[in-house]
Amino acid sequence: MDNPLLQDYLAARHARDEAQTRMDDAQALLMKQMEADQRKSYKWTADGMSHSVSYTQGHTTVIDERGLRRALGAKVFDRYTVRKLERRAMEKAMDSGEIDPITVSRYVTLKPNKPHLSLIEKEVAE
Repeated sequence: MDNPLLQDYLAARHARDEAQTRMDDAQALLMKQMEADQRKSYKWTADGMSHSVSYTQGHTTVIDERGLRRALGAKVFDRYTVRKLERRAMEKAMDSGEIDPITVSRYVTLKPNKPHLSLIEKEVAE
């Protein structure tokens, strides 16, 4: 291999992969510690900057539309769909009492996303 740009690219890629592995390991250890300490975040100020690291885990709502359609009946279900479930309309119908939220809840689950740490850095206002 006599191309210096290719060699530089491969070396940089290798360094990035090693750094990503170290980052993933450090994040996993810090998250375990934060879970054990029941701590959501760390905050500090240094060099005129405000820093915070927070334990973050979102959720994705998953709806079993086929099962919900069977439970509500196609006619009712189709009032709130446009090729797929129109969630806002369904939520309004549940709020108004038109649709039973307990029936809907059997077909809705929260799928957790992969937990991660969020780092926020801001300049401190003086």
